[in-house]
Amino acid sequence: MHSLLLEAIITKIVAKRMKRRNRKRKLRKKYYGDLSTIPSLLLEAVRRRFSIKCRKKAHRRKREIEKKYFADWSSLPPDILEMVAKRMTFIDCLSISKVCKSWNAVLGEELSSWQRHGFPWLLVSGQQNKEIRTCISILENRVWELELPEAYGKYCWGSFYDWLIMVKNFDNFHLEVNLLNPFSRHQISLPLMWNFYHKMVLSGRPSENNLICMLLHSEDCELAVWVPGAKSWHKHKLTGEPLEDAVFCNGSFYLLAGGFNIWKIDAQSIHASITRGGDDFGTLSKIETQFYEVKRPEIFQLQEGIILQNHRDYHILRYLVKSCGELLLVCRYFSTKQDAVLETQKFEVYSLDFCQLSWKKVEDFGDQMIFLGKCSSTSFSAKELGVGIRNSIFFCNDPTVPWWNEWDSDHLKGILTRLGCNRTDVGNWGYFRLGNEDGEPFCFHGDIDNWTYTWFTAPSWWCYRNIPPIGSS
Repeated sequence: MHSLLLEAIITKIVAKRMKRRNRKRKLRKKYYGDLSTIPSLLLEAVRRRFSIKCRKKAHRRKREIEKKYFADWSSLPPDILEMVAKRMTFIDCLSISKVCKSWNAVLGEELSSWQRHGFPWLLVSGQQNKEIRTCISILENRVWELELPEAYGKYCWGSFYDWLIMVKNFDNFHLEVNLLNPFSRHQISLPLMWNFYHKMVLSGRPSENNLICMLLHSEDCELAVWVPGAKSWHKHKLTGEPLEDAVFCNGSFYLLAGGFNIWKIDAQSIHASITRGGDDFGTLSKIETQFYEVKRPEIFQLQEGIILQNHRDYHILRYLVKSCGELLLVCRYFSTKQDAVLETQKFEVYSLDFCQLSWKKVEDFGDQMIFLGKCSSTSFSAKELGVGIRNSIFFCNDPTVPWWNEWDSDHLKGILTRLGCNRTDVGNWGYFRLGNEDGEPFCFHGDIDNWTYTWFTAPSWWCYRNIPPIGSS
């Protein structure tokens, strides 16, 4: 009796389970059995939605793990990021500025402590009647177009880092001069000046309070200086040989006279003299000037052992350049042959030894890169930039006569064509590696039809905002 009852209970339970299982099979067959009956677009949408849901879940899980076990580098304090960036090359900083928006915002700020960094650019000449100026970034191998309505109708006379010296003809005798930053658009207007000065030298960035602007007249050995707040230029007369070039270094102006001699003018004495005078239209009479008669280099020679002092077929154009706190004299050798137009043959570099008052020839100036130009000579560290070009000189097609200016040189346009010279091998800028005297002969033909370009610096904060990462080369 008990066995029959137990058997009946088991049979009933098994029947219920089988019934439930058959019901599930019917439902599964109804909804999942034949996928071919489901429209393809609907099936694809379901699969895509399921895939997105899975990816979001995985991404959420990954962020939870990163938040738990890893630091959030985008929230790195700006002070620490600045300290890291100062110890990196400029090109590496370009790369890390693209890591995230917060890093780009920090590195893209206009920080005064980073003003030594930037890219050397060339400003193309002959565009005084345009509001858009063409710039060449040689290390990027790229051309930039800067919209500068403030520069319309003006010539570029020179530069100081990221500031341009812009000049406009006021009349036949006077010039309007202003300092323009093409990146921040800041401008500083200077008083009218006579149209016979050939060079302007700045003691620092125009945004600095202790700025001094100095004008040079070669043949008359005349100087004119301006400081912020003054209403006119203050003149000062020197004696002796014509002035060729000038540079500001270690708190003083250094002027090159007679090829090798040096005038030194202390910047503080200029400020003191203007303060004592009390008259903006006065003449600087009591400023500290020192004249150094520097020994000529022992040997001035060109390729194949030609001594230049006794050879009339070559002309020397001299530049003063500040590099790593030293005063360098860069000699550029031009051929004066009738069929050679702006033909550069060689460069030599000398360093001023103040103890012995002599010029010492420099065979290698380390990781420095020198950029030569009229009113725009400067130097960069290849190591700080992160490029493999060191111990080199970049130059433009400067005229052989240092007192020429672009606004007085319209007669030179088209001169190559009028002379019947070949224009196929001329250039607007070139590159010379110091120490290659034993290699192939060097020769650069400048394009005399176009005025020389101007070197200036694209500041780091602007580069971080606008330039994509580039590789070292």
